[in-house]
Amino acid sequence: DRKAGLRARVLANLVERFGPDTPYGLAFSIGGQIGIDCAPVGWDKTFCLRFLPEDAFSQIHFFGDKTEPGGGDFELYQHPRITGHAVTSAE
Repeated sequence: DRKAGLRARVLANLVERFGPDTPYGLAFSIGGQIGIDCAPVGWDKTFCLRFLPEDAFSQIHFFGDKTEPGGGDFELYQHPRITGHAVTSAE
């Protein structure tokens, strides 16, 4: 996939056909090593922040491997309430 870019091409087609600007209103991102994540717009990883009151959690750290735009961790990684850390392995 890294060489051929297959997931990126499939993702672009999915966004065009079913993305946020269509009646379906779905968001897509590269997920994990071989997947493509799909969810309604607004149901990305930032959804969890609704359950973590700002006054109770003054600092939140997030570690993700797909932190670039289009990656499954991007929205939470770059969120203003989050201190994001890009990682490449569990070590």
